[in-house]
Amino acid sequence: MPKLFIFFLFLAGCTIRPDLFFASLSKKSYPELLNEYKSCIGKGVIDSKGNINGKLYFSFKSQRDSTFIQFSDILGRKTILMWVSSNNITVRDLVNNTYYENSQIIDFFPFLIILNNKNINEIVWGVIPDYKPNLKKINKEMKSHIELKFERSRFINGQYDLSNLYYNDKNSGYALKINFKNRQRDNDYINIKKMWKMLDY
Repeated sequence: MPKLFIFFLFLAGCTIRPDLFFASLSKKSYPELLNEYKSCIGKGVIDSKGNINGKLYFSFKSQRDSTFIQFSDILGRKTILMWVSSNNITVRDLVNNTYYENSQIIDFFPFLIILNNKNINEIVWGVIPDYKPNLKKINKEMKSHIELKFERSRFINGQYDLSNLYYNDKNSGYALKINFKNRQRDNDYINIKKMWKMLDY
């Protein structure tokens, strides 16, 4: 009987996709990650169509519920700085040397209609956020033409994390894909004050 049982286990292991198997083992909640690590850094690219057309490259540094994101163009020039805290989002346009209010930020990043500050921090840490409660705040007509999808994949370091975010507003024609190229969690502290200084004029 034990040999037969082992044989069936072997067959089951052969029929389960390895990526799905490891993904099920590696999924951790946002609180679990914050309990295990102190910081998270990474890079990626945004491909958008709408108010901002084309590609923007970004790098981020996050410490618990605070995330600093730096965007740059294809030539590597810094264009936008974004600071996401637990209750506020600050954006500085380096090209025009101006700050944006929340309403203006949504014009550039419409997905913020659905995703709140905590969701953004969850995403950079590699967790698919629970954004569905936020849908109650928008009307049914808007919800009917907005599509939001998430994908996980395996990174070079072996982690199965959130790798892609797709947002599509069929009504306005705005669409984007956020692709995380790499992500590294660590127990090092980040110099938050240094990040804040980059937002000053």
